[in-house]
Amino acid sequence: MSLSSLSKQPRIDMLLPSKERFTPNNAGAIAGVVHDLALASATPDVFHVFGTDVENAFSDVHFTGLTPRQSLLRGQNICFANAYLDHIANTTLPDIVEVHSRCHVARHLARKNTHLNVILYLHNDPRTMKGAKTQAERRFLLDHMAAVICISDYIRDCFLDGIGNNHPMAHIVGVARNGAYRWIHEKPKKEPFILLAGRMVPEKGILECAEAVAQVLPDFPEWQLKIAGARRFEQNKRGSYEDKIATAIAPLGTRAEMLGFIPIQEMRALQVRAAIAACPSLWNEPISKVVLESLAAGCALLTTRRGGIPEVAEGRALLVDKPSVSTFSVALRALMGDDALRQTFQDKAWRDFPFTAKQMAKDADSLRLHALLRES
Repeated sequence: MSLSSLSKQPRIDMLLPSKERFTPNNAGAIAGVVHDLALASATPDVFHVFGTDVENAFSDVHFTGLTPRQSLLRGQNICFANAYLDHIANTTLPDIVEVHSRCHVARHLARKNTHLNVILYLHNDPRTMKGAKTQAERRFLLDHMAAVICISDYIRDCFLDGIGNNHPMAHIVGVARNGAYRWIHEKPKKEPFILLAGRMVPEKGILECAEAVAQVLPDFPEWQLKIAGARRFEQNKRGSYEDKIATAIAPLGTRAEMLGFIPIQEMRALQVRAAIAACPSLWNEPISKVVLESLAAGCALLTTRRGGIPEVAEGRALLVDKPSVSTFSVALRALMGDDALRQTFQDKAWRDFPFTAKQMAKDADSLRLHALLRES
């Protein structure tokens, strides 16, 4: 069943974290997923995204920018939540308010207006987030949310950690696994370079992988390295972490380049061309959009057995169990030195890609529908 099966189409408001920017050029991971969720739905017109006011917002999804009144006593996200409550105060309430990745905001809205049907949509481990760090806080959310939607089985397990599937409300915690658009229609011709993409923060493992490439690349003179990404989703001054990466790859000379932050269309063009893509996460990644996009582009993918990554990469990519410079070096040497192995992973990525944005939206819509039926 889908939302279209309802006799009256619902109104669903989606609230972004205050730091997210709902624009084509500067969308962070959460804003990008929210955009895809609405656009790929069978009923895109039921969604209305609320976020921090921006210029040049996505034009293909209903969006309202809010400018909250700042307070020294409250953080930006609660101020944003209050601005949203002010916005809807004199209108008909939405059928669902879907709060993305801010547990304390979901809690705040549920307390402030008991008539709201609040869904919490989790993109990260809630045990690290304000409003859900303790079992008691997560039990409160179970008792007061219309549903909790998680982007991976791993995140669902995190939410129910210490609570368990036997809790009487555990059934409201569902999974709509993140997906990605496959923006090409034919298997692409690949070029001999490694694409290392992601946010320039230590937990992403970019430095360790760059050091591994610096060790291996001299033995493969036809190969190059391209590194794309920045600390934030915008072009900014290079930080100390990026400087360490630049130092690591300096001996490679012109065979390696750091591109910094690049727009999504440029990133996709590189993913289409790259023979090998690397997503060397050191932390328990909830689920990686870079992994999904690399598979969608038919890359031979090198990634790690961390968090939710194996849910999409198992059998489709070369998974490193214990990420380090040495294990990345071994994996890279295998992919670069064995044409048949590399081709096998490229073929698997291209032929077996069920993780589409459309499937993600369908799964999320099903969970929303069940929430509406429970509340009716």
